[in-house]
Amino acid sequence: MKNHLSFHSFSLPFTPFHSLLLAAALFLTSCGGNTENNGTADSIAADIVLDAQQDSIRHTPEYIAQRIDTILKYKDDMRFCSAHYLMLDAQAGKLSDEMGYVYRDYDHWAVGQDIDPKWSYKIKDIKDIKEATADVELTVHNFRNHRVILNLVFERGDWYVDDFRISFSGKDLSNVSEKDDLLTFIYTRTHEKIDKKYGETFNIYKYLNDMIAASEIGDEVLFDRYALIDVDLDGKFEVQLHTLDDFYDVVFSLADGKPVLLVRTDPFTTLDIFEHGVASQGGCGTGCARGEFCLIKDSRPVCRTTWMNQYNMKGELIDSESGYSVNDKACDEEAYLKAMSGIGSYVSFERIWHSIDLSKNKSLSDYAE
Repeated sequence: MKNHLSFHSFSLPFTPFHSLLLAAALFLTSCGGNTENNGTADSIAADIVLDAQQDSIRHTPEYIAQRIDTILKYKDDMRFCSAHYLMLDAQAGKLSDEMGYVYRDYDHWAVGQDIDPKWSYKIKDIKDIKEATADVELTVHNFRNHRVILNLVFERGDWYVDDFRISFSGKDLSNVSEKDDLLTFIYTRTHEKIDKKYGETFNIYKYLNDMIAASEIGDEVLFDRYALIDVDLDGKFEVQLHTLDDFYDVVFSLADGKPVLLVRTDPFTTLDIFEHGVASQGGCGTGCARGEFCLIKDSRPVCRTTWMNQYNMKGELIDSESGYSVNDKACDEEAYLKAMSGIGSYVSFERIWHSIDLSKNKSLSDYAE
């Protein structure tokens, strides 16, 4: 099974509660000599401490259990789903209405199409509580017992459901994700729309020789097919090329009217698509992994990184190298992490492939002449 590199936010070794208490103390110290404003300072400091205490309480298993009870009492997406989930759900609903597809045929709160009069749930475990995320495992009885994991996110001052992992057929819940299914639906249907609109009129041969040159993969490699894809769902499509030997995939932007290379794979890496970027990831020998990421906005590259990790025989990381750039300018790791935090979730979807006439593939040497 392919492993996908994920990005995590970094935080100082202070909890929100400690940080706010420190801020309150500094505020009081700076205002200590001003008796006229002392009442206001005391009031603000007290509010800060109260907010910090409430925030700390909300990250306890006891509070999260109460929150789940409230969520499952009302079973309302708009009230209790994350902003990202609601955005994806709205996109899928719009495409479903436009194209006549059904993207979800069950109630994820009830865990089924019908509701058992004896419907019930039991919280089995609340785990992995972090500053912004937590997981809750449930047993939901709806005609029979189902294992469910709710992935929560902390936003807007409380916990919201960001993903539903429901086992309908005994599947490992780590391999089940309603959000992944939503993304697959959205991207597959979006690319179906794009292909219907542009597939018959797009002329790949107008760009092919420039793409061959920019790909820099050698004059013996032939592109035999292409697909129109929209990585960041901005309405402007990118072009993915695939080679006859199945070793290479190359993705180009055409946002400015000419091919701009976003990412390419080789025989040891594979192409991964994210909501806001593309990646090439794979191996580089024994105990070695490497990759390249390109974050895009408005179908243009805005941030790139390359990385390589070395591991010993125990699988322990012993060396790591990275290179970063934002808007084609070198940057430090902090700027890179800030930019790359927006790459979004991994996406899997069906391509609609079009054949390329191999006789129209010029070799690089011919192109250079």
